[in-house]
Amino acid sequence: MTSRRDLLAALVALAATPAMAREPTPFPGLDPAAVKRMGEAWRAAHPDIALRKLEARLFPGGRGKAALPRLREQAAADFRRGAVFVYRGWRLSDTEGALFALLSLEA
Repeated sequence: MTSRRDLLAALVALAATPAMAREPTPFPGLDPAAVKRMGEAWRAAHPDIALRKLEARLFPGGRGKAALPRLREQAAADFRRGAVFVYRGWRLSDTEGALFALLSLEA
């Protein structure tokens, strides 16, 4: 079973390295079709957010190793304030949903 921490780390790694998102299965635990569906669902709930806006929101200091701790804190803050994205029984932070959205746009 994939933990939430593993999921967030995998999402950040994929988002931080867009070329990896084009690989057939960059992380065996993540189904590319599921990533696409979840990203599309998040984007449907946030129609005003495009690729550039997502990148700026998730990676204001650029993509890299330093982004992971900030994104973890941002995800935790989302939960504390009730900013959640629910998809087929999964309760994700809004930040995690945004990461799925970014990946679905870059794939």
